[in-house]
Amino acid sequence: MRKNLKGCKRLAKETLTGNFMVPVIGSIAVAAMSVISGYISTALFPGDSLYAIIGGEVFSFILSLVICVFSAGLYRIYLNISRREKYSFGDLLYFFSHQPDHVIVASFVLALINLVTSLPMAWFSYTTDMGSTADAQMNWAVNYLLFTLLGFLLNLLIAMPFAMTYYILADNPEMKGGQALKASAKLMKGHLWEYLKMLLSFVPWIIFSMFTLYLALIWLVPYIETCMAVFYRNISGEFDEPPIPPITPIPQFQDETEA
Repeated sequence: MRKNLKGCKRLAKETLTGNFMVPVIGSIAVAAMSVISGYISTALFPGDSLYAIIGGEVFSFILSLVICVFSAGLYRIYLNISRREKYSFGDLLYFFSHQPDHVIVASFVLALINLVTSLPMAWFSYTTDMGSTADAQMNWAVNYLLFTLLGFLLNLLIAMPFAMTYYILADNPEMKGGQALKASAKLMKGHLWEYLKMLLSFVPWIIFSMFTLYLALIWLVPYIETCMAVFYRNISGEFDEPPIPPITPIPQFQDETEA
């Protein structure tokens, strides 16, 4: 039976209970890779020149594609947890031996969307000066926040149809990256509002995590991702009841002795 959002969250809690260790470590590991790649990029391309900015962005972009292969393995872990199937920390490396090029192609498109939607903020940051007065700095900060918010909203609207791409690849590693993106867009058709409501329902918890110095994210992120795995299973029809086969009428035979 199809589940509503509460049903998806309930199932995510049930399946995640007692299974936090691997997804927590996996999430921290992938996040650490992203942070370390940022430090490496800054070290290799120091300064604020145009060359340093472009070189750093390109290098970070390439590293992000490699990290996405690990991320796809993490999605596989969440999907297996939601199904109560076997999983291990080694699943982070799953796609390195199962068509990593398919993940990289899909990740390239998603990273390109992220890069393009972040251009307004990058342009504003590079072309404007904070100023020397408190009022000028305050205006700069407000505008920077607005451009950041604009980039976030653009990214959300453009990338939302492709949110199920990694789950689809986890179920179908032989599927090419472009096909997985198209399959995700097709699967999300008619479910974008449900997905957005799911995301918005976690906002209070994310705000709460700020008061814990974001330590609560250690447990919150695995819960969110498991909910998304259940959401994917839900809209893909995995919980649908099998159709009842039609009843074949019993043939009637006429007794020849009655004739």
